[in-house]
Amino acid sequence: MGLSPSLVATHALLLVPHVYRTTIISIFIATTIHSYWAAPVHSQQLAEQHSPSKSINYLTQIKPLLAEKCYSCHGTLKQESELRLETVDLMRSGGDSGPAIKPGESADSLLLQRISSRDDDRMPPHGEGSPLKPDQIRLLKKWIDEGCNAPAEVVPVKPADHWAFQKLVLSKPQAGKSGNPIDLLIKQKHSKAGIQTAPPASRQTLIRRLYLDLIGLPPTPSQFNDKRAITEIIDELLHSPQHGERWARHWMDIWRYSDWYGLGNQLRNSQKHLWHWRDWIINSLNKDKGYDKMIIEMLAGDEADPESIESITGTGFLARNYYLFNRTTWLDSTIEHTSKAFLGLTMNCAKCHDHKYDPITQQDYYRLRAIFEPHQVRLDPLPDETDFDQAGLPRVFDDDINRVTYLHERGDPKSPDKTKPIPPGVPAILSSFEHKINPINLPRSAHSPGTRPYVLAAHLAKAQAQTKASQQRCTEAKARRKELASKAETKAPHNIQPFKFKDDFSTLDATRWQLTGDGWKHRAGTLSQTKSTRDPQTARLLITPPTDFDLRCMYTTTGGSTYKSVTIRFDQAEQSGYANYVYTSAYAPDPKVQAAFERDKTSVYPTEGRKAFPITVGQQHELRFAIRGTLVNIWIDGKFMIAYRYPNRRKGFISLSGFDATVDFDSIQIENLNKDFELTEVSNKNAATVTEAEQAVKVSNSQYEANIAYERMLKAMLHSVEADQLQKLSTAKLQTLAETAGQQQAEWKLAALKHDATVNASDPKKLATITQKIKQAQEHIAEIKESPIRFTPIKGSFKALESPADKEFDYPATYSPISTGRRLALANWITSDQNPLTARVAVNHVWMRHFGQPLVDSTFDFGLRAPAPVHQDLLDLLATEFINSGWSFRHLHRLIVSSQTYALSASTATASSENLIKDPNNKLLWRMNSRRMESQVIRDSVLFLAGELDTTMGGPSINPEAEARRRSIYFKHSRDQKNSFLEMFDNADILQCYRRSESIVPQQALALSNSRLSIEMSNQIARKLHKELKSNKTLDFINATFGLILARPPSDLEIKTCEKYFTEMEKLEQEPGADQIRARFVQAILNHNDFITIR
Repeated sequence: MGLSPSLVATHALLLVPHVYRTTIISIFIATTIHSYWAAPVHSQQLAEQHSPSKSINYLTQIKPLLAEKCYSCHGTLKQESELRLETVDLMRSGGDSGPAIKPGESADSLLLQRISSRDDDRMPPHGEGSPLKPDQIRLLKKWIDEGCNAPAEVVPVKPADHWAFQKLVLSKPQAGKSGNPIDLLIKQKHSKAGIQTAPPASRQTLIRRLYLDLIGLPPTPSQFNDKRAITEIIDELLHSPQHGERWARHWMDIWRYSDWYGLGNQLRNSQKHLWHWRDWIINSLNKDKGYDKMIIEMLAGDEADPESIESITGTGFLARNYYLFNRTTWLDSTIEHTSKAFLGLTMNCAKCHDHKYDPITQQDYYRLRAIFEPHQVRLDPLPDETDFDQAGLPRVFDDDINRVTYLHERGDPKSPDKTKPIPPGVPAILSSFEHKINPINLPRSAHSPGTRPYVLAAHLAKAQAQTKASQQRCTEAKARRKELASKAETKAPHNIQPFKFKDDFSTLDATRWQLTGDGWKHRAGTLSQTKSTRDPQTARLLITPPTDFDLRCMYTTTGGSTYKSVTIRFDQAEQSGYANYVYTSAYAPDPKVQAAFERDKTSVYPTEGRKAFPITVGQQHELRFAIRGTLVNIWIDGKFMIAYRYPNRRKGFISLSGFDATVDFDSIQIENLNKDFELTEVSNKNAATVTEAEQAVKVSNSQYEANIAYERMLKAMLHSVEADQLQKLSTAKLQTLAETAGQQQAEWKLAALKHDATVNASDPKKLATITQKIKQAQEHIAEIKESPIRFTPIKGSFKALESPADKEFDYPATYSPISTGRRLALANWITSDQNPLTARVAVNHVWMRHFGQPLVDSTFDFGLRAPAPVHQDLLDLLATEFINSGWSFRHLHRLIVSSQTYALSASTATASSENLIKDPNNKLLWRMNSRRMESQVIRDSVLFLAGELDTTMGGPSINPEAEARRRSIYFKHSRDQKNSFLEMFDNADILQCYRRSESIVPQQALALSNSRLSIEMSNQIARKLHKELKSNKTLDFINATFGLILARPPSDLEIKTCEKYFTEMEKLEQEPGADQIRARFVQAILNHNDFITIR
């Protein structure tokens, strides 16, 4: 194999000193476009041009025109006036009015008369479609006058007889000599067509193909030389965790994965924390969960297993379709992409009228809508995180189970036909195995998430912390009252020992700092946390600070995954679980400064300790805070932000850290807080008079009493639900516990009202309203003492808004205890082994991503417009095998990639002329298809080759433009957030991506040449190779580079050209140095066609 033109162009560019390179950039781009990126253009791909002297081509010019304008009323599905127009013979036979055409006599042909008419008998009829254009009419006239020439045609089959609607025969397929039934079918076609099968690909080519196909990463040199049987390598790759990541990205294309987006903090599309669904896809594939079970969990995981977090997480498929502004748009997307993704049916074409091409009626469309009509979306709490800003599980549930579906006339939601409610159901043509809909009684934890023990426990922990804080405020308020009463002045202690600590990190002094975690790096003037993680990564100051101190820290948030928080803890205990702290967050939706504290390993983020502030990634900030007793004042960049009082203090140490962040600490200074320095008091605490102080005591006392009542209520609720779960107590005792919780709930509501009354004591109008409510609450308590009632669950989830006018607090804390069971019935129908579409559609997607071309070209449309594929027997064989294996993707992959057909060479260099003439487009699979890597595989492979790929799995989506080294699947992917490098290489379209497009633009070549990623990783690969080689021989480096990046040795011509590059670069007056010469050479090889091509 010779050196590609693109490499020559790159080589030429690299040979020239920087100051002269711009003069030949245009040559490099032009060469790259025309050789490296260009796809061959075949004459058969050119549009046929019509001229007056050329005969009309019926198949390419007439039939498509009739199909577009006429078939919906005069075709297989519908025959107005008994007329069909799908073949010339049918046109001649005509309908009720006689023959539609008279060959050679256009003037007497009814077809031409009707399409030319301007009267009421015009075809298509008024309101049924646009009339034919003059040039289209002239085309039909000329074709008729020429004699209606057309090849022999087969009359289209009845809809029910369409190949894709025929049930699969679930029988054991035969195997060929290779032991693989795929090869038997393919070789039979080769023999029948008289074409020769290509030779097998080289072992290294096949190994590279397998690695890129199955895990999306190239093999290492040692893996290239793996001597084990190919089947062993395949099994190892299929069981690799990276396999789930590789194939999850394919299915995320098909299932339209998108992180949430909107305007500011307003969620308009998809759902927050949808990454849980992404991780569910990865984990499901790695577990080899059956595709049937995956579909059930995606459509109805909440109905199939209401208490399983794993099952419910699958419903992220439906949650992704959420759209704030229009419920009909939301449901339209759900219907369209459920049917396309799983069934290969374009149900959306039947929204306004019966489907023009497929046997799907408008009634069918709205029956499917009725299945989804009751469902809504909410965020549920998770056992390890009940804060919905931090996490939360997006899932669906049936909310209004009595909501009625009506057919929209002409698809207009403003014109529902309310005379005929539409029942839920599936398309009539495939209804013979429809599953019965059975309503499902949900467990309490499903419809009342606030009763889950872990939810109540989390609320209780926060309530207890707040109670301690309010108790402290009571103490402080009483002290202030006493202080004012005695007219005493607050003074700082006089016996303070001088203290001053300063570190500019010019060196890292081990006597001062103790580092925990592997993400810390030091360079002169900076102590950096380089690993964005939520695991402990702390720099502990080994010098004990004074009790009251003034701290200043200069730092820069350099990046991070999600929250990008920089934290300074103090009063920190030796054992984790107690600390006071201040932090800043550069989290894009909500940047802020926050005073917070940790007690008993529970963090509390008080609202009064928070202030919004634009913390900017990459910008240096100064965080300062001064503390005396429990009172802290906080400044950012010299601007006063917060006054807050901590519940209490202990003697402890100071530490620096980041959370989901990378950060550079540039300096820190700590000194005694000057006794004369006046701290700003917390609002409403610094009473000026005894009267004000007395009111402050009343307010803090009433708040404390309300907090205590709330804490008692939560304890009673938790006791009740835990006992209910254990099922060891009698029904009567369980009832008593629930009633006790109900009593405590009423007591809390009364205490909260009394607190409101105290706060509003100076507002007579408000006080009168509150007093009336207090009276009602007291009467309610008296009533339930006589007739006890069960408690009402607290709100434990966050329902997505149904419209912009709605408010979250308007929604109830509990949901319907019954789910309709409609979605589960639909999922069972889709996954029935009697369904002829589901397995075929899935197999087609898998095959396409292994071979570059699908067996059925229209991947999301298996309707009547999809002709029977050339390899229908192969498609059906694989679909049958897929179902028989328990819908195992792992089994399907293994069957495909272990076949001899998959292992064929992609080269046409030795192909016979017979092959190229008879099957130039490789329809019969006599060779493998070469194909481009997807965008994610390109980026991940570059990082992997450099040894820089972070293989951490799962977790929140990360900023797409961050310098993170994670796999590309973990980047945020939405309308508003996309990675620019990935977008350059035809990244997935979030609206619809059943098959990735492949564009050819010069920016792609430039991205691999000039992007920061390409340059930095080229440097790293060159250093890595040179170090591993332990050789300074140019030829050794050339061979190693080709082997690592291209998975093949260089040809003699390539060696000669590459050696010339090294020689001439070393002669330059402005020699860049050996390291840079090697790095630029690696960069050129990364630009080689063989790198981004899977052969």
